[in-house]
Amino acid sequence: MKTFKCIGPNCTDTCCAGWDINIDENTFKKYENDKGNLKELITGKYIKNSQSDDSFNYGFMKITEDNKCPFLNENLLCEIHGKCGEENLSITCRRYPRVFNIIDDIYEKSGLPSCEEICSKAFLNKEKMEFIEIEEDLPEDFLEIRRVIDTEAFIGSDNLIQYFWDIRIISINIMQNRNFSIEKRLSLLRAFYKSLEDLKTEENFYEIEDLLEKITEYPSNITEFIDSKKIIPLSITNNFFKIILDEKLLRKVIGTRLKKLLLDLNKDQNLFNNIHKYDLNSFDTYFKKYSYIFENYLVNQIFKDIIPFNTGGDLNESIHKLINTYKLIKSYLILWNISSQNEISEKNIIYVIQALSKDLEHNKVFKDILNYNI
Repeated sequence: MKTFKCIGPNCTDTCCAGWDINIDENTFKKYENDKGNLKELITGKYIKNSQSDDSFNYGFMKITEDNKCPFLNENLLCEIHGKCGEENLSITCRRYPRVFNIIDDIYEKSGLPSCEEICSKAFLNKEKMEFIEIEEDLPEDFLEIRRVIDTEAFIGSDNLIQYFWDIRIISINIMQNRNFSIEKRLSLLRAFYKSLEDLKTEENFYEIEDLLEKITEYPSNITEFIDSKKIIPLSITNNFFKIILDEKLLRKVIGTRLKKLLLDLNKDQNLFNNIHKYDLNSFDTYFKKYSYIFENYLVNQIFKDIIPFNTGGDLNESIHKLINTYKLIKSYLILWNISSQNEISEKNIIYVIQALSKDLEHNKVFKDILNYNI
């Protein structure tokens, strides 16, 4: 994030198309009250959101018939930015793809994988992802804070968020443990969260603290501290493939790139029927070769989404969604390879992650899939 810069017209995808573009209340009122060039440029191209009281979703740009922002010009540049200045952009347009959270009064900045440049900068690095602390001036009027957590407020309660820092550090360490496959790391993470939830249900907070202390002190020995019965291997069922190839899903997809991929997959009428003929384990060589991409993606998700505290406190639900997200990415890559003999490569992995992320972040149909027990 320290070196990230939008590459504008050089980007092979655009963040100004393929989804709704919201306008915050202050920017909306600025548009309404302007008397000069800005008013002339934007008149008739935005509307008020009558279904939300959220100040960050006060209005929307009127998307064109080809699903683009009305201010995206032929050079893939923003007309508002070019003619009236960055200060007249909405918070979303000024800050995307940056995400801000506040944890114990510390601002955390991360990036959305729906941005191709974020994917390339953050996920293609073969070194383990690191987090740095810097001093930076942040204009709070132009920040959309996704989540605010005060861990001290929960000390002595029955809420696991009081152990936020221990759980986060252990979670990231598990995902960066390259002694295991990505699937095994996710299985371990799920077992770790299951252990915490079970101990919480028993109100055994002494054992929770003991478990956290042991894993923190001896992270490489994590398998010794977690009940082996809780470590369930990951698998992709035929039903999963059936759901993600469903034509009803295709019709609800928003992103142009993902829609094109699914259209191509659905052209192969026998694709689903032939899945059982393939040994899915034969693809493990590719996934092992590029495991650093998936590792970086999953670590970014854990950090960005405050996993496992992003689903109202249920750690099991949080890891379930993360695992299903990984399954979606992996499944589409496998299907793409089978359908078109398109090699599983760095380029294609980034393509699927970025294309899928556009819908994962904004499309309810995928949010439903992430909740499925499949």
